[in-house]
Amino acid sequence: MVGIEILLLIPFSLNYRSFNKEQRLIYYYLVTCAVYGIGSDLLARAYGNNMAFVSAMMLVQFVILTFFYLHVLKNTRHLHKIIRIFLVAACVLFAADMLFIEGVLRFNSIFVSFRTFLLIVYGVIFFLQLMKDESLIEQSIYINSLPVFWFNAGLFVNFCCSFLLSLTFNFIQQGGPDEVMRSIYQITAGLTWSAGIIQAILFYIGLSKIKRARA
Repeated sequence: MVGIEILLLIPFSLNYRSFNKEQRLIYYYLVTCAVYGIGSDLLARAYGNNMAFVSAMMLVQFVILTFFYLHVLKNTRHLHKIIRIFLVAACVLFAADMLFIEGVLRFNSIFVSFRTFLLIVYGVIFFLQLMKDESLIEQSIYINSLPVFWFNAGLFVNFCCSFLLSLTFNFIQQGGPDEVMRSIYQITAGLTWSAGIIQAILFYIGLSKIKRARA
């Protein structure tokens, strides 16, 4: 997965100057994905435990994507205020989970599941807003021609599939090398890795839509 993310960064980096704010936030998210993959591997090899780094990178990604959704979502019924409240709540839960609940040496499944669920909800809200956007209908603009549609689709697929791993990973860690635990891990991890590949593909389609619109 790290290799795919690094390869995807190349065309994104080449087009960075032409990006708007939402597209730059997706670029920053991609950078964190590469750092997350490389850093996790190096720390696991060097120290045998990378859980604190994993949780910290999950928080960084959540902050970036929260600002992404604050930018693309319409502010209906104080939606932006609610999203900001959840951002603060997630930061507090991150600290509590790492320091008091699950600890720095285990996967912080409570925090990660909470942030993943929120991002799934934001993705659904954005899809619904796009489908009901009268300005797009009046201009006869198809939502699949919008780069942000593909970026959101990539995020949505990734987080829907990784949600199961987020919920079960700490349980798997505590269960030891049991056959059932190993099977659960293989299934959930396989879904997560597959979703990461699909996300990369959808992100590249979104990038191609930017190039087409610019041309």
